Amino acid sequence: MKILYVADARSIHTRRWAEHFRDRGAEVHVASFRDAEIAGVTVHALPTWGMGQIGYFIALFRLRKLYRTLAPDIVHAQYVTSYGFLAALAGLKPLIVTAWGTDVLISPKESRVMRFLARYALRHANAVTTVAEHMNGALVELGCSPSQVVAIPFGVDAGFFVPRVPGAPPNETPKIICTRNFGPVYDVGTLLRALAVVVARGHRVTLDLVGEGPLGPALRQLTDELGLRSHVSFHGHVEHAVLATLLAGADIFVSPALSDGNNVSLNEAMACGCFPIATDIPANSQWIEDGRNGYLYPAGDAATLATVIERALGAGTLIAAAKVENRRIVETRADWRVCVAKMEAIYARLDGKRTP
Repeated sequence: MKILYVADARSIHTRRWAEHFRDRGAEVHVASFRDAEIAGVTVHALPTWGMGQIGYFIALFRLRKLYRTLAPDIVHAQYVTSYGFLAALAGLKPLIVTAWGTDVLISPKESRVMRFLARYALRHANAVTTVAEHMNGALVELGCSPSQVVAIPFGVDAGFFVPRVPGAPPNETPKIICTRNFGPVYDVGTLLRALAVVVARGHRVTLDLVGEGPLGPALRQLTDELGLRSHVSFHGHVEHAVLATLLAGADIFVSPALSDGNNVSLNEAMACGCFPIATDIPANSQWIEDGRNGYLYPAGDAATLATVIERALGAGTLIAAAKVENRRIVETRADWRVCVAKMEAIYARLDGKRTP
């Protein structure tokens, strides 16, 4: 099978799909605005030459030429309003379009142009997938039939993200971890403000922030202003092996995101045995039942988040039960192997339906 991904070659999610099907014996190509190296995969840079909308059409012609040259069995575009629209406009078939989150949950509601791009891409797709069940309704609103949309989470490697070794001594000081990037939608500032309240109430606790983004300098400044420098560690971007170690060594995971598609970070934390605290949004409530296997709180509410963190610090029995339950949830619903099998079935169904 020959597969052409029209997607960001630097995204870990694109890389994982490409590497999986490469290992399955497929000939894999990636057409991307950003160049990258993926072993055993051919990455084709789509030039725009910094020419804005004109550059987009230059990329369109390059993509059409590439498609005619490769004659792929499957074309899979990731992110509806950019690569999905480009692949649809280029007339690539058979076309799978995957929605990631903002591309269908937010952008089409804020811009008529984005709504047009999304509807066009979805209308010309042979198959449509989302990365979370709660996103399916947004695609139906954009014109898809409910039967056309399949939710396939990004998935996590449950054999790689594992809890700490049984019998390992507990942390002397409870560790909180957040692995969301430093962009506005992830609202890490609310977590810092909540932590300041928790510390002011006399709790000994530390916070590991694992991520990067445009708000990094502002978050470091806020940390200093709140007097939290001795409590907070900024790790930046880390390799997956380091991430798994940090998660396994933490006690509580917090996801303060205001909006999300599939919260892979949450699934990774659940697999590693962290007790999850997350905003009460669909991306999180599909995984967490408040008070049973984690806690939910209103997005942007630092005071309530502080109270919830304090509650978790004293919830030893609940946390022990949640670790077992959350591991089971990940293994049955979010394991990479389960998710990729669903995508393989779609590829098999569409294979051979290419049109000239």
